[in-house]
Amino acid sequence: CSGLWLEATTSNEYAVQGDSIRIYISINNRGGAAAQVVKVIADGMDSVMNQTLVKNKNYNFIKPVFVPLDKAISQPYWMEQKMEEGSFVVDDQKLIGMPQNNASYLVDFDLNIEGQPMRFSKPVQYKYTDPVRGELYQPLVVVPSVAISTDPSIVIFHRNENQKADITLRVKAHRIFSNYSIKVTERMRTQQNSQTDTSFNLARGLTRDYLFTINNSLFKEQDQDFVQAFTELKNGKEGQPAYLNVTSIKYDHIPHIHYFYQDAIKVLNMDLKTVGKKIGYIEGAGDKVNIALQQMGYEVTVLKEKDITPGYLKQFDAIITGVRAYNLNEFMAAKYEVLMNYVKEGGNLVAQYSTNNFISNVRSKIGPYPFTISRNRVTDEKAAVKILLPEHAVLNYPNKITAADFDSWLQERSIYNADQLDINYETPLSMADPGEDEQKGSLIIA
Repeated sequence: CSGLWLEATTSNEYAVQGDSIRIYISINNRGGAAAQVVKVIADGMDSVMNQTLVKNKNYNFIKPVFVPLDKAISQPYWMEQKMEEGSFVVDDQKLIGMPQNNASYLVDFDLNIEGQPMRFSKPVQYKYTDPVRGELYQPLVVVPSVAISTDPSIVIFHRNENQKADITLRVKAHRIFSNYSIKVTERMRTQQNSQTDTSFNLARGLTRDYLFTINNSLFKEQDQDFVQAFTELKNGKEGQPAYLNVTSIKYDHIPHIHYFYQDAIKVLNMDLKTVGKKIGYIEGAGDKVNIALQQMGYEVTVLKEKDITPGYLKQFDAIITGVRAYNLNEFMAAKYEVLMNYVKEGGNLVAQYSTNNFISNVRSKIGPYPFTISRNRVTDEKAAVKILLPEHAVLNYPNKITAADFDSWLQERSIYNADQLDINYETPLSMADPGEDEQKGSLIIA
């Protein structure tokens, strides 16, 4: 009600551990009340001013603040501890219900207004200008000096073969003092502590990719494992470990959210048999099956609308439509007859799930015989998967599929199940949530 404008901002979205930030302080007495700023406190450091605030005059100054190496990163409070099954772990119950963390940095303004001493605290925010939307504010995020990501997310080895795989390790220096000489020692480590090292220098603000080669001899008889990457940042004799990557969620209608995690590559060391070689893939939404198929050893060609012709499809051992491909691609309806002719001539067409809801409907037929897409689903990730047709080829060739292959399926056991099936379809699997009817439409075959 006094009309005072108090602001604390930075011109960088990240406050980097081991670096410093410049906090821009702005004060304006827009209403003209009798007010003085006594002092401004940023990160425990006082700036005594004892300045009488003239009406509608801007008072601007800069406070540099060092970011300690042990300054807590801006991890959402519900992700600071390892998640339990079905819920996050938050020990401090006073945090529950807060939509985001408290600000990483606060600036306290000690003022005297009409003879009354008052203290106001303002969060330090990242301020920038968008050409269309004008001045915008986002949370200031404390990040490690280096972020580490790995690619690919999964590697599949054939256990009975001596195989190697290349892994790309990306090391990104967020921002480092130019006089801070860094030696980065990279270490790839498995759960069995097999490891390989390399070293290189990383300059300020740069990204460096490094290629590691691993082979399945590291994993011996393990069916699966994880490969993780670590760095050690050396400044003289001191070392600082680093292993986190950062992901950002950015939408116009909410503040940006950043979270940190340890990136890891899942390694499967399997007695895997494959049949056929060439797959044509019609991409869906948020779809990573293409990557897994390549890891299995298939040659995968991504098919666009123009590629879906009788002559072009003949070269493929199978055509796979990605998750929600029939929702995403309007051309699927026009290509229905081409795909059905491919099947009629002996081709394999594998259609992954499509959705049927208020937002997105399927505008094309999918299979050679009628069925509908229901909204039925099985959500209990521990629901038993029953094998209804144990002798069916799909469960025995080229690999034996058992109920154990469904262990660790997360989120839903099945979703948007097929319903009202034509008599030509077979249903090899069934599953159900507790107390509900068995669902047989998760996999249908004709």
